[in-house]
Amino acid sequence: MKILFITNKLPFPANDGRKNILMQYIQTIKEIDKNIEVINASFVDDEKYLKNIPTKISKVKELKRPSFLEKIFNILFYSLILRQWPLQVSLYYSRKTNNTLLSLIKNEHPTHIIYDMVRVAPYIPKNFSGKLIMNYDDLLSLRYSRQIKYIDYIPSILGGVASNFPKSVQHLISGKWIQKQILKFESALLKKYEIKIATKFNSLIFTSPKEAKSFKEQTKSNSCIGIPMSYEVNFNMSKRLRYENNRIVFVGKMDIPHNVAAVLYFCEKIFPLVREQNNNIEFHIIGKDPIQVVRELEKKYDGVKVIGPVDDLKGLVETSAVFVAPLVFGTGIKTKVIEALSYNVPVVSTSIGAEGISFSNGLDMFVTDNETEFANSILQLVSSTELNNNISSNGKKLVQKEFSKSAMFNKWFKVLKGKEEVSNT
Repeated sequence: MKILFITNKLPFPANDGRKNILMQYIQTIKEIDKNIEVINASFVDDEKYLKNIPTKISKVKELKRPSFLEKIFNILFYSLILRQWPLQVSLYYSRKTNNTLLSLIKNEHPTHIIYDMVRVAPYIPKNFSGKLIMNYDDLLSLRYSRQIKYIDYIPSILGGVASNFPKSVQHLISGKWIQKQILKFESALLKKYEIKIATKFNSLIFTSPKEAKSFKEQTKSNSCIGIPMSYEVNFNMSKRLRYENNRIVFVGKMDIPHNVAAVLYFCEKIFPLVREQNNNIEFHIIGKDPIQVVRELEKKYDGVKVIGPVDDLKGLVETSAVFVAPLVFGTGIKTKVIEALSYNVPVVSTSIGAEGISFSNGLDMFVTDNETEFANSILQLVSSTELNNNISSNGKKLVQKEFSKSAMFNKWFKVLKGKEEVSNT
């Protein structure tokens, strides 16, 4: 068996949530059969990463992005005139890259091709005899429609890809009105496109079983399957590690719109309520690439610390009193929340942050969209060691039950081989 994995960025190193789950998928595929060869054809997000290709990947083929003129043509013709492609598809499609992939497929003869997200869906070869797998991640059309409501908390809808656009384009779409129109337009195109391409693939993968079920109902397709990230839980540790009682944390790449909106919303609406009752509590924002509006939160609000990336993320989260997930839009299962629960740390989240998790509110974690209740939940967990230990222990058990390594193994086995098998791992 030989698998070609087409990704819109390198799936390594595992330095963000998306790359973490992609590498887990690859690791699991190799565990199913060590003789499976995995080839990665990828748009490269940073050339330096190519120096350390994981051993699970046999080779990497770099894909070239379309030229500026080709992007303009794609947007004008396929997105604006034909309304055939979402904007992000137009920004990733190149005829030269399509020929590169066709040549790669001809030479390598893969048995399976996995496409990472809908933006690479146009690179489907004609008359391919193997299995085609679309890894949707989550429903981007739903994410963008939710994003519109909280546009005031988003400096730029371009997020982490802003550097790919000329300054003039960034300035042109900086106004909130135009950003809303773009999101509405893109969400509508994506919804139509997500459904349209589903018929071209043998399997449709989502990180959230809830979204897989929802999409199955929309498309009447039996090929939808939710494969969330798996987590190893240390049950030798019966109680929490000693933690900093005055530190609450949020983790995320801090140029991504939903992460930026989350910390801006939390600092404006919730953290002042926490500080009113306990002004010793600090809010630490952890994650790479904090944009200016995030960095400025330190000056604007007492007790806010913008830490940036850290070498020992697990250690820092484990020794924090509470992990907060005040996400106001997004889709799919939030890996940051599951990771915090697996680290034996209690979580307070909005309903968006907890989406796709089968939790018992007040038992496994605290979930509320009420700002006062959110603040009070944090204060309770900070003030009561017993409650903190109980919630963290229950959350860890939840992760072991719902996000085990064997569950991911079985689902990928079914996708690749068309049947289920119980893993020995």
